[in-house]
Amino acid sequence: MGEAYASGRRLLLMGSSAYKGEGLPEEVAEVLDEALDRGMAVIVGEARGACRAFQDHLAARGHGDVVVGHAKSIRYNARGWPTHMYGDDVKSRERGMIDDCDSAIIIWVNGSGVIAKNLEYLKRQGKPTYIYELSTKDGESRFGPLDPARSYSYDRRSIRPRGREGREGLGEVVDAFLESGEGERLVEGEDAGLTGYYLNKLIAERGLEGVLGVSVESGVCRLRRLKG
Repeated sequence: MGEAYASGRRLLLMGSSAYKGEGLPEEVAEVLDEALDRGMAVIVGEARGACRAFQDHLAARGHGDVVVGHAKSIRYNARGWPTHMYGDDVKSRERGMIDDCDSAIIIWVNGSGVIAKNLEYLKRQGKPTYIYELSTKDGESRFGPLDPARSYSYDRRSIRPRGREGREGLGEVVDAFLESGEGERLVEGEDAGLTGYYLNKLIAERGLEGVLGVSVESGVCRLRRLKG
């Protein structure tokens, strides 16, 4: 099924930190297993969510030809595989991993801006890519090849939470902001005050009060990194 889109020598596995599934989706696992059976080498990320699900699957398969890509630090290595520092920050790390692969399988949750940028970069390089898209709002998902005619990216400084209740998607916003290294980011919503309220609540729930702050002025909500 996935030979055309998991081709070449090196396969990249990465995805959204907001992925909370128990293991990999069945269709993703099927395409990945086909690639592993053909002896493809794997480059995999080490962030929370999708990357850890990929790592756990590789470990369960006993696949040895794996490199764990990271930036300044490494947070997860399920089987003690070799590691490689691809850059000093998230952007350079992920661009480096993409440059080093021949094809990719990506898990994309709630339209994550970080992953969207990676998809655009893969598209520009013409690298065969399979994408598993998931919305946690309605549970809908789809899986298939990257569409070269589709625009995946948007302004990474501005992320619109999904859902009228104001909270849906904010976890992904916070995760992407923490990994980005940015000092400040606009967070769009139908009601800036409500968005700010739920962001503050989420920050408190995660124990990030001394790390992140929220401001709402003139109908604009901003998420900012607090100086230590």
